Amino acid sequence: MPAPGKPRPLAPADLDRVAQIERATFPDPWSRRSFAEAMARPEVHALALDDETGRLVGYALSVRAADEGEILNIAVDPPARAKGAGRALLGALLDHLRSTGTAQVFLEVRPSNEAAIALYRRAGFRPLGVRKGYYGSPGEDALTMVLELASPNA
Repeated sequence: MPAPGKPRPLAPADLDRVAQIERATFPDPWSRRSFAEAMARPEVHALALDDETGRLVGYALSVRAADEGEILNIAVDPPARAKGAGRALLGALLDHLRSTGTAQVFLEVRPSNEAAIALYRRAGFRPLGVRKGYYGSPGEDALTMVLELASPNA
């Protein structure tokens, strides 16, 4: 699998591929329509990542309200994992949130998703708490994590 490139804006034309990766990644995937609705919201920042052949291999979405951000969704196609795509997408989301004056970024992750938790910890996220029964299929709690972002002027 070729190495990933630089994140770019997620486009409506990407949604079929996004939905395909989503289904391959999560037991309770977002629908194509859910992605389209999220992308239509002005407070949502949506990115795609292509490999060097131009094939979309990952995507990420965040949302911002006041001075808080939330990572909504990050996924990388299974064959493209462990090659820096998740790190590139998360880094680009955090750069965007930082540039908009976001002070804190939150996310939820399945405790069983050890690779994602490791990625978030490397980016500076720390555990905040547990949301009991957050995920329905299969049933699992959510680990809530937070990252304090430095001011862009700091």
